[in-house]
Amino acid sequence: MAIEQLIKGAFSKAFNKYIYDELVIGKMAHTELKTGAEMGDEVDVIMPGMVTTFDYDGGDLPNAEEVTSAATKIKIDRGMGVHFKLKKIEEDVIKNAKSDAAQVELIKNYTNDSIKQFAAKVDKAYGALYTRAGHYVDNSGNAITLTAKLAKEILAYMEAKFQKGDENGHTNWVAGQMVAIVPPEYQFYLGKLDNFWQGVESGHKKLEKGYIGRLYGWDISVSNDLAKDGNGNVYPLFGVRGRTLAGGVSKDLNMQHYIPEKNFDTNYKGYALYGVGAPRSDFLGTVKLAASLELDLT
Repeated sequence: MAIEQLIKGAFSKAFNKYIYDELVIGKMAHTELKTGAEMGDEVDVIMPGMVTTFDYDGGDLPNAEEVTSAATKIKIDRGMGVHFKLKKIEEDVIKNAKSDAAQVELIKNYTNDSIKQFAAKVDKAYGALYTRAGHYVDNSGNAITLTAKLAKEILAYMEAKFQKGDENGHTNWVAGQMVAIVPPEYQFYLGKLDNFWQGVESGHKKLEKGYIGRLYGWDISVSNDLAKDGNGNVYPLFGVRGRTLAGGVSKDLNMQHYIPEKNFDTNYKGYALYGVGAPRSDFLGTVKLAASLELDLT
């Protein structure tokens, strides 16, 4: 295989494989890779089904409840381009690697940073969906000034809001799948609690990007990509893993290569497209916070 084809193919493979690992806010989204997606397309994203239970004491069962699984329309309306150059000596190093796996690992050195940047753009788009939150908490329209005590209480309060649901037996709380995405300032205030780390629940199997611990049933992760308004107020997000938000990401990175005139180095260019939405606003919560970083030096 020509080195150019190898590099383009490995770039796409690395992107498709690692994009999910780099998402933080996207952990509460069902994100699908879409083949052949073009700018402006509307694609269907199939949200995972939800079935509720009820008390049963014998006799006929009530009418069947419709499963809350539905295709949500997501518009592919954003994108990110890449355009980079590999020197001939770099291509030779890749070409002379001992195995295909070794070649892919070398190529990853050139793809990792772009994957992280793309994931951050997708996360930022997800973070901007705070305006769709069904559980919205503030201080009578004003931002809540964050303290260590409030940082902990907000998690418990949001747990109660989600568990309350619609008061007809349908809860918005899915045990073991709840995700809280907070800004670094929020982590700072949690760190001021003497017993925070002692109070973190154990049993979290996989260390995910941004993950700092579990408290009041929330898997807590930190992200810089949450929405902020013009006054600097920040909006942490609360939701259900893989079930609250939805997104579509183009699987084909449309990679091309060429050699410019009077040059021996190969250039590579391409782009990826994406779109996001919030189909389950009842599974989404946010808090309007004023969260400055202030050291107590007394």
